Amino acid sequence: MFGEKKEHKSFGIMGFTRKQSAAGVNLFGSDLEHSTIISMTLKHAEIERDLSRNWYFGKNLIVEVDMTQNQFSEMITSMNMGDGIPVTVKYTEKDGYIDEPAIENMVETHSDEFKKTAHKVGADANTLYDEMEELFSKGGTIKKADKERLLNKLYHVQQDINANMPFMEKQFAKAMDKTVTDAKGTIEAFYQHRVIEAGLDALTGDISPKLIEHED
Repeated sequence: MFGEKKEHKSFGIMGFTRKQSAAGVNLFGSDLEHSTIISMTLKHAEIERDLSRNWYFGKNLIVEVDMTQNQFSEMITSMNMGDGIPVTVKYTEKDGYIDEPAIENMVETHSDEFKKTAHKVGADANTLYDEMEELFSKGGTIKKADKERLLNKLYHVQQDINANMPFMEKQFAKAMDKTVTDAKGTIEAFYQHRVIEAGLDALTGDISPKLIEHED
């Protein structure tokens, strides 16, 4: 029999497990479906004292989150950096189990953003051209206020072409690098799991006959 049992609101138990999904799972912060997932659970806990030691037991689930292999690695190696690492909340005490998120196609997202920026730059340039053509067609001296207004619009067009659009291209490259890294992590996790399975199968096949032979 166990001895004294204690409970407190501050008592908790956290655990990490590796899960496999044949169908693939969508995870927040990743552009891929993942078959290997790292799951974290946090539960309320109680402590029981018996046989001169403490025994810890998990109770009701507080929260469960899923992560990619890369997200888990970043989490434990990148402390004190920003707000943290994206994870997929699967369960909370308040909301119960939560459906997985939809995957966002980052190639399409960046393409749409670039098209919108390019359209804006083109529209601003056309507006600037029309205003300059109208102003110059009048002849005479151009007012200082008109010069400043046109130069200001020209500056914003130049800023979009020389700074904003190259920045978007760099962000696209970073997003693609992240996708490649996630893909490599997914492939490595898959093969690691298969190697472990194959090793266990080999051990089961090799050891059992030897044990039987030794017993005889």
